[in-house]
Amino acid sequence: MDDLKDKLIQAYNDGSFFEFIHKIYYQDKKEEKILPNLIAGLHNSGEFDIIELFNSLKNTPEKHDFFTTRHVFEDVLPDLNAPVAEVANCVKHLTLEAGQDMAAYMLLPPFREFCQKDRARTKALFDFALTNFDEEFDHLSTAIEAGANIDETEYVNQSLELLNNENETIKQRVIFALGRINYKNKSLLEPVLDSIQKSSALSSSDVILATAMRALFSITSQSENLETFFIDFLATHSERLDDHYIHTASEILFYDGKKVSSNVEPRLLDICCHTKPENKRTIDNIDYALERLLNRNDFVGCIEFLERFFELSEYKLSVIAFDSFVRELRNHRETHLSSLLTRWLLSKKIKLGKCCYDLLRDIDKGISIGFDKSCFPDNSKSVYLFLARKACGWFFNQPKTAISLIESIIPDAPEDDLDDIQLLIFNPLCISYPGSIRLRMEKLQKSSQKRLKDIASNILSDLEKYQGAVKAALEVNELKPSEQNRHTYLKHHNKLMNESMKQARSESLFTSLFSESILLYGNKSIHYIHHGEQKTRQEVPLQEISHSIELASMFNLDPHGLENMIWQFKAEGCRS
Repeated sequence: MDDLKDKLIQAYNDGSFFEFIHKIYYQDKKEEKILPNLIAGLHNSGEFDIIELFNSLKNTPEKHDFFTTRHVFEDVLPDLNAPVAEVANCVKHLTLEAGQDMAAYMLLPPFREFCQKDRARTKALFDFALTNFDEEFDHLSTAIEAGANIDETEYVNQSLELLNNENETIKQRVIFALGRINYKNKSLLEPVLDSIQKSSALSSSDVILATAMRALFSITSQSENLETFFIDFLATHSERLDDHYIHTASEILFYDGKKVSSNVEPRLLDICCHTKPENKRTIDNIDYALERLLNRNDFVGCIEFLERFFELSEYKLSVIAFDSFVRELRNHRETHLSSLLTRWLLSKKIKLGKCCYDLLRDIDKGISIGFDKSCFPDNSKSVYLFLARKACGWFFNQPKTAISLIESIIPDAPEDDLDDIQLLIFNPLCISYPGSIRLRMEKLQKSSQKRLKDIASNILSDLEKYQGAVKAALEVNELKPSEQNRHTYLKHHNKLMNESMKQARSESLFTSLFSESILLYGNKSIHYIHHGEQKTRQEVPLQEISHSIELASMFNLDPHGLENMIWQFKAEGCRS
C-alpha cells in the first residue's frame, strides 16, 4: 500500500495522475476500495488537492477515459474533507463536462452522501444554492434531499416557504426535491401536496406543471388515502397540454406503471392522446406502456387510446410507430390482432385500413389469420362481402393473408354473397397468384366444410379454363412481340436493374464494412488473409443462393385495371 501511495503522489507531482489511476483502476479490488480510500486519505492529509485536480478534468478521450476517471471521484467523494462550495463547483464541472450522457448525473448520490455526513455541510450547500443562484446547475434540490434525510421537518418547512419565491427556477427545483423525499413523517404529506398544488396553479410554466405532476404522483404513492389530490390536480389542468406535461404523464405510465391505479391510468392516457407525432421519446414511452397494458389483457383500452390519438394527430403517425405494442399484438394473432383488423376494416375509415396494412406489411409472405366474428354488428348480412373486398384490397400483395381472411367468413356468409366472394377469389387473387392460391384451393377441396370445398372446386375449374384460353391466345402470332422487341426490352430491363443495384450499393451500410469482389471466371472465389507482411490464400467454392418472390401476374397484363379495382375495394363504403 505504501508503494501505491508513493506512486500516486509521484503521478500527481508529474501531472500524470489521471493516466495512472485509469491504468490501475480495474486492478483495484472494488469491495475493499483500496484506491478510493488511499486517495481520500492523501487529500485529507494535505498531500494533494483532489478537488482542484478533478476541476481540470476534461471530457477528451485522447489520453484517458473520462467516465472511468470520473468514477474514481464518485468513489472518493463521500469520504473527502473539503469546503462545500469547492466540492459543489467540482461536481457541477464534472456533471456538465459529461454532456448528454446517461451517466452524467451519477455524481449526485455520492455528493448527497458527502453532505449528509455533517449537518453543517447540508446547511452550507442550502445557503450556497440560494445566495449563488445558478440557472445552469441545480444544487438546491440536492441540499433539500440531503437535509430531509437529517431533519425532515425543518427542511420540508423551509422548502414550502420557498414555493412563494418569485423565481420560477427556484420554485421548480423545490417542487422536484419535495417529490423525491421518502417521507417518514406522514403528517407532512398533505401540507406538501396542498402547497405544490397551489404553487403550480399560479405558474404559467409547462416545466413547473410537469415537475408538479411527477412530484404529486410520487408523494401520493406513499399513502393509500391521498390519490384524490393527484386526480384533482389532473382535472384542474386538463386544458394545459404542453409537451413537458404530456411527456411526464407518459413517463409515469411507463416507469411507474405498477403504481398507477385504475382511477389514474385512464386520465394519464387521456393526456397522452395529445402527444405531437414528432415527440419521439414520448411516443416510445407510450409504446412501452401500451405493450404492458396489452400483456395485462386491456386490449380495449389500448385500441381506444390509439384511435383517439390518430384522430387528434390527424393520422400523421401510423400504428407501426408503436413497434413494441405491434410486436406484442402479433403474439396474439388469433385474438387481439384478429379483432383489431376486423374492427378497423369495419370502421369505414381509409386511414385505419392503412393501419391494418401497416400492421402486417413487413411480414414478407403474409400470415394465416381470420376475421373476428364477435366484432360484427348485429345486422351483419352486408358485412361478409364488404370484408372480403377489404381483405383483397388491403392485403392483395400478401395473398396468404388475403385468402385466409376471406376463408374465415365463407362458412357463415349469406347464400346471396357466395357467388360474389367466389368471383373475388378467382379474379383478381387466383388469376394474379396461380401458384399459392391454387395450392390453397387444392387443400380446401379436402375440407370438411361443404361451402369451402365447393368454392375451391369451382375456382380450380374456372382457373383451368382461364389458363387454357391464355395458352390458346399465345398461339396467335399477332399477339406475340417480335424477337427484336423482346431483345430491346431485356436490354432496357437489365439497364434498370444495374442502375438500381448501383444506387443500392452506394446507400448501403454493408458496402462500407465489407469489401466487394467481382468474379471474372471459374467456380471459386479467392480471398487473401494478411498476417503482417505474410499472406495466406484461401479459396471458397461458390454457393447457390436463391429467394423466390411471387409477383402478381395481373400487374403485367392489366396494371391500370388492377390498381383501379384494388383502390375501389379499399375505398368502398368509406366515409373518411
